[in-house]
Amino acid sequence: MTDQSKPSDPAERFREFVTEWERGFDALANRVMGTDEFSRAMNQFQNMQLTLQKGFAEVMARQLAAADLPSPEDVLRVGEAVHELDMRVARMELKLEQIARAVGVESERRKQGPPRTKRSPSATVAGA
Repeated sequence: MTDQSKPSDPAERFREFVTEWERGFDALANRVMGTDEFSRAMNQFQNMQLTLQKGFAEVMARQLAAADLPSPEDVLRVGEAVHELDMRVARMELKLEQIARAVGVESERRKQGPPRTKRSPSATVAGA
């Protein structure tokens, strides 16, 4: 007779192997990550990463200044200024449309464009 405790399907055996491996790895990782040494090492690594990032940003800012190029902060400031101008223009357009409606003048936005004279190929065939 065959032993019923062991599945005969190779795929099922592989899934059991992977499941057991994952459980073992999780247990090991939990033991390692739960230590004070691991916490200190991660804290030191993060501090080192932040220091390197700050140093890289300073070097990049100096390089951009030496090349007479805008810094990322300069670009952000220009972008914010353009956005503010865009919002102001939109508010002015809205006010102008309100004034135009009040005095009975048709708004430029509502006017139709020039008449279309070009026809699509399917329209010319159908119309012929």
